[in-house]
Amino acid sequence: MYYIAKATANPDFTVTIEWQHGPTSIVDFKPTIAKGKVFTPLADVAFFTGKLYVAEDGYYLGWPVEIDFSADSLWYRTHPDDLKRDYPDVAAE
Repeated sequence: MYYIAKATANPDFTVTIEWQHGPTSIVDFKPTIAKGKVFTPLADVAFFTGKLYVAEDGYYLGWPVEIDFSADSLWYRTHPDDLKRDYPDVAAE
């Protein structure tokens, strides 16, 4: 399992994540926001950058409109080779 130490929302709709075990990743949320519907509030740059929080245990990050993303899903989103290694059946889909 992966845990988030710190996350910073950037005005270009990316989030810089510092992981508890060391490295840093940048997650692009523009494709997610483009899906609309539940993600529509994230299209407001002030909301996106000003309301991001990390859960106390570091297991997820989110915004206060019931939008959250697990640390594992964000790790694998930025490290696809790890997804292939850890879940070869899922990665093949």
